[in-house]
Parts: sequence; structure tokens; C-alpha cells
Amino acid sequence: MIKDLLEESLRKSHGYVEMRYHKRDTFSVSVKDGKIDTLNSGSIAGVCARVLLDGSFGFSSTTIVEKENVNRMLKDADSLAKTSKPKKKRRVTLAKIKPAKDEYETSMKVDPRKADKQELVRSVIDTDKEVRAFSKSIVSDTVGLNIIDDELLFVSSEGAEITQRIVRCLGIVTAIAREKGNIASAVDSIGEQGGLEVLKKTPLINAGKTAAERASKLVKVETAPGGTYPVILENKIVGLLAHEAVGHCSEADLVYGGSFLADKIGKEVASEKVTLVDDGRFPNGFGTMKYDDEGTPTQKTVVIEKGVARSFLHSRETAKQFKVAPTGNARAWNFEFDPIIRMRNTYIEPGRYTLEELAEDIKEGFFLKGGMSGQADFTGEFMFGTQEAVRIKNGRFGESLRGVTISGNAFEVLKNTDAIGKDFIMRTGLCGKEQVNYVGMGGGSLRTKLLLGGMR
Repeated sequence: MIKDLLEESLRKSHGYVEMRYHKRDTFSVSVKDGKIDTLNSGSIAGVCARVLLDGSFGFSSTTIVEKENVNRMLKDADSLAKTSKPKKKRRVTLAKIKPAKDEYETSMKVDPRKADKQELVRSVIDTDKEVRAFSKSIVSDTVGLNIIDDELLFVSSEGAEITQRIVRCLGIVTAIAREKGNIASAVDSIGEQGGLEVLKKTPLINAGKTAAERASKLVKVETAPGGTYPVILENKIVGLLAHEAVGHCSEADLVYGGSFLADKIGKEVASEKVTLVDDGRFPNGFGTMKYDDEGTPTQKTVVIEKGVARSFLHSRETAKQFKVAPTGNARAWNFEFDPIIRMRNTYIEPGRYTLEELAEDIKEGFFLKGGMSGQADFTGEFMFGTQEAVRIKNGRFGESLRGVTISGNAFEVLKNTDAIGKDFIMRTGLCGKEQVNYVGMGGGSLRTKLLLGGMR
């Protein structure tokens, strides 16, 4: 057994040692304009070791999970820990945790390992047909479905022994419309952590219809005007804001670099309406896991509570340096990477308002829908794209216009937030900080004020 092999190697090691085995099975299919574009089913597996000697880490990995290679990998990690010591600015020490012996598995009703792959392919093909048939203006589309099945084992010289199996399902649809020389595109996605029942709970066809309807509608309209307006940010955009522009500022390694929240613990940084959380145990969250990749139990960490900064996100190393308990935020993409501080499921807690109630007090503004990619930095400055802007006039929703860019400082946006909707949603995400990783991003729609800039 792999566990026996790793534990045997641990007994011969020196200093603090942690070893991870990671096997990732993936199934992906995409259909573009009626033709299968990709159809892949694969697996990758390997082992890594991280050794802490005299205040310095060494890391090594291998895809050959055999005794000789694992022992060589461990020696390489040991050697790297020794040689990297002179280059370290800070001596590494770890916050204490109780070594766990535990198991975790994603709650599933339909295990992907027993799936009919042909049926999954048919669901993608059927969605593609629906999108292309939605309107004559749809000239191109791409429909994709991905299933990721991670099997994890963590052991350490402290006595930890943790196995986890995490299964995620994700679907994405892009639709492009053309009419009278104009082009508009729209994107929507579905998915969460869980078995194939996820595809019934959040059908791929729903994302297809949303993308097709939006692209068909936006190709006929003008772009929303630029300027500073009161707005309602759709729940999906709120999740993006919570993760990209706020959450990264709370990661302790970026706090060292002088992020906006670096000196703000105990201080007001947002409206009292805003409570922002990073939760490793959120039910079915894309970033949910019971233990992080250092063997630390995950938890619900309140970053901002009723507008006041309360906590950073920590690994064992930064928790020791900040003299706090680790929060279970050390995560690695796979066995080829050592863990770094990452968010899990980051969201702004919902309020009590309906969308109609959020609009009531807006004389002239917009309801911004359909979050797209953008950029943000650890000062809280951001720029995101939106797909659709619904005009609000005297408290009523009006016509749809083409989406705009939104920009500003996320904490100013949150300070201007005076109401949050009860339409909470948790969306899927793939964060690219140094190494990619799966995350959840969520919130309810919120009312604030920000700068809109037209985009075509």
C-alpha cells in the first residue's frame, strides 16, 4: 500500500517531514459549433515530500511511486532544505496542531467512477444543439463539461494520517451572436463539489440557455454609458469581487508584502452591512476540503465582520509568525507543488432584500450582471468586465444594455454598500495565484456606487 510505503520512508527521515500522495482522474468533453472539440479521460499521480530542517524547507516530488524513488525524493528534499538555509530571510517555524488520523470524502449520490461516459457526452452535445437553435443570431458556441476526482493522502512525522477524496463537476457555455455587423458574447457556468447529481441540480442546459439568451439580446443593444452611478452588483459579480479584490488582501503571505489589510485588524474597512468569510467547510463548495495540504483542519474564517477586519488567512508558518492559530489555508495544486496560502470558498454573507427592494431607492443607475475576468491587486484596486447592464429608472428595472467595465477600490465599494440581497449563490472558480487551484466565490447581490466605463 502507498500509505505503508510513505510511513516506512518517514521512519528513516530527520527533522519535520510531511509527505503527500495525490492521484487526479479527469474527464473532459467540449463541443464547438456542433462538433466534438475535445474528449479526454486521464489520470496523473505522484508523491511529494517537504522537509523542515533548522528553519528551512526543502521540497521534492516524483511520479514513480516505488520505494527507491520515494527514498531518493526524500533525500533530495532533505538536501534542498540544507542548501536553501543561507538564502532564507526568515527562519521557518510552524504553529502547533494536533496530528489527525481521519478520512473525508465528498458527499455523493452518483459516483463519477460508475458513470456512463457516453451519456455525459450526449448531455454536452444536446446543450450545444439547444444553444445554436436558440436564435438565428447565434453564430458560434462552445460547451464544456469537466469532472475532477482527487484522491489525497497526507502523512507527517508528527503522526498525521489523512485520506481525502474530493470530486468536482464543472460546466461552462460560451455563446457568440452576430447581427448587422455587431458581435456580442456571453458566458455562463454551473457546478459544485459533488457527484454527477450536480448535473441534475444545476443542469448544463440552464447555462446554455442563459448564455444564448444574453448573447442574442446584447447583440441588438448599445453599450451602457460611462460614469459613476448607484448600481446593483449581481451575486455572481459579488463573489468575484470578494475573492479577487478583497480575499487576496487577507492572505498572510501577501499581508507581508503590504496588502491593504496589513494594518487594518480591528479597524473599519467596509460598511457594517458587510461580513466576508473564507470557509473551508462550505457544503458542496468548489474549494471545500476537511484538511488543507499541511494536515491542518479547515474552518470558517471571518475576514471582515460587520465592516471590521478580523482575521487573515494562514498557513502553519504564518500563523506562528503572527502568533495566531492556523486557519487551514495552505493548499497545493497537485503533488508537483508545495502548499501556499490560498482561499477556499470566499463569500459575502447574504442580506434580507429582494432585487426589487434593492432597486427601489435608485433613481438612475444599473443592475450589472454576468461577471467576467479582470484584474485586481493587493491594494484592493480592481477592474472587471460585466456582460449586461440593466437600466434602473425611478426604482424600476428597464431595458438591457451591453456590459461595461467596472473599476475602483474594492474597499471603497464595500464602504458604499448600503444593502445586500438574499439571493445568495456560490459559484465555481479557478484561482491563478502562483499555481492554479479550485475555489468557490459567493455572495448575494449588493447595492453600492462605483465607476462604470463603456466597453465593446
